[in-house]
Amino acid sequence: MAFAIERADLQRKVRVKKTANLVLILAFGSRDNICVDTHVHRISNRLGWVKTRTPEETEQALYRVADRRWWADINLYLVTWGQNVCRPIGPRCAACAISRWCPRIGVE
Repeated sequence: MAFAIERADLQRKVRVKKTANLVLILAFGSRDNICVDTHVHRISNRLGWVKTRTPEETEQALYRVADRRWWADINLYLVTWGQNVCRPIGPRCAACAISRWCPRIGVE
């Protein structure tokens, strides 16, 4: 049995875009969505990939700048990175594998 669900339908039901995108990615195997939470928003700006004020703006900007093959994986990688290395307070830049390429935007 096929189960078709449209992003707009799911977003109307879920009412939180991030959750809708995560469900589409994890439950339905979508490769056409980016799930942006606080970690993805912060790190995308910190790395200079985007220059946005909200997670919603970050999602739209990432659709424009990120290679489509990475869309569904961005959340997984950046959330883990954001919880362990690129933390909001006290980022561990000395332990960061990409520190030499990171512009550290917003890091004091």
